[in-house]
Amino acid sequence: MNTIALSKINLEAPTQLRALGESVSHIEDLAHSFADTGSFKELPWVALVKETNEYVPIDGFHRLNAIDWLAKQSDIPVDLEHVAIRYSEFDTMSEAIIAAAGVNATHGLKRKKGDIQNAIRKLLEVDTTRFMKSKYQLDKATIIQVVGCSDRMYQQESKSVREDLEAARTLDIFKLHDTGLSHREIAERVGCGDRTVGNILGAQKTHNAENAQSKNEQQEGQHEEITTGTDTEDSAPSIFTHITEAGVVDCPWETDEEQEEAPEPSFSETNAEARIRLFIEDLSEEEKAYALKLLAV
Repeated sequence: MNTIALSKINLEAPTQLRALGESVSHIEDLAHSFADTGSFKELPWVALVKETNEYVPIDGFHRLNAIDWLAKQSDIPVDLEHVAIRYSEFDTMSEAIIAAAGVNATHGLKRKKGDIQNAIRKLLEVDTTRFMKSKYQLDKATIIQVVGCSDRMYQQESKSVREDLEAARTLDIFKLHDTGLSHREIAERVGCGDRTVGNILGAQKTHNAENAQSKNEQQEGQHEEITTGTDTEDSAPSIFTHITEAGVVDCPWETDEEQEEAPEPSFSETNAEARIRLFIEDLSEEEKAYALKLLAV
């Protein structure tokens, strides 16, 4: 049996592939169990990564953290210098991550939604060639074998990854099409059938046409609103409408007492003309000028 000082193990290593990391409640449960029995049912698996010269957990993040949690409880003695482990070595961190990808398939805290997806994404980061059949297609069989999951679980957890790859392929198809390549040439470049390329480009063409039609309809609606607004403004009364529409009003200077008679005009004018003259005289200079201009027309 191998032992190691807990302080030498990197508990923040990238070999932790659970999406949300460790569960605090599970750590405490394991700690209490360890306090009672002094051991775990399965030893934590720790490896030396030669590339970085560090010790990292491959399996047993919760168990190692449980020992650390227990040691921080002042009333419980724990030997932190001789932690029992399973030991192995890897040349690179990538190899260590791949080894850790499927360790919780059959034991430990059950993997939650997102854990396998996180593992798949990490595998693609460290070894794209091994886990992809092509630039846009995952190697399903290899991933299932390494991660340790069912076909159904693979379909669920890899969905967003596959959608990302499909979106990247579609974007590349558009770019290649813009360069003038034929459907067959594009299909050969991206690794799919001619029909797939035709369907993608056709769907985009239809989408663009629908957007153009919708834009035209919006512009026509805005034009109609502007035209209607203009007609309304043209039909609105001007500030001088009252000059022609107003009825005859009493002179503002008249009172119940005897009034001065207005001087007779020095020229021949009708009663209506006299009324208009008196009305205009009561306007401001600017309004008078505009009113006289209208009357002259």
